Amino acid sequence: MKIYSLTSTAFEGEVIFEFDDAGNLVSFDTKGAQLSQQQQMWILKAMPRHLAHILNIMGDSKTATLTEIKQEVTFDMFWNRYNLKDRSSKKRTQVKWNRMSRADQVRAFNHIAKYELTLKPGVDKKYAESYLNAELWNN
Repeated sequence: MKIYSLTSTAFEGEVIFEFDDAGNLVSFDTKGAQLSQQQQMWILKAMPRHLAHILNIMGDSKTATLTEIKQEVTFDMFWNRYNLKDRSSKKRTQVKWNRMSRADQVRAFNHIAKYELTLKPGVDKKYAESYLNAELWNN
């Protein structure tokens, strides 16, 4: 399984693509991007479904970048980055973490900073297990 992030000067955020070992598109997630209706339709209808074809298109683009997410996120990396050790259950959080797909682990880890920015003054951060259960990176 390979995970790629698509960024562009034509939209805010990123689109995440997952490919199987043969290079076939398995899934994509546009929730982290602010796409126009035309951009959404292109992804749904016109975007190639094989990694080699997408890389070929991206090689010619001056505005878009497709980057492989090679990051292997361990539970300890998540636990230390989330940094709510005094109020969260490490054991319950790790059980939830171990049940997640690698792609969701990477998304959850990468979304922490964005989540922290959305917290209003006086609102506490969710427990680490609650953060994972709520799948906030999918909102």
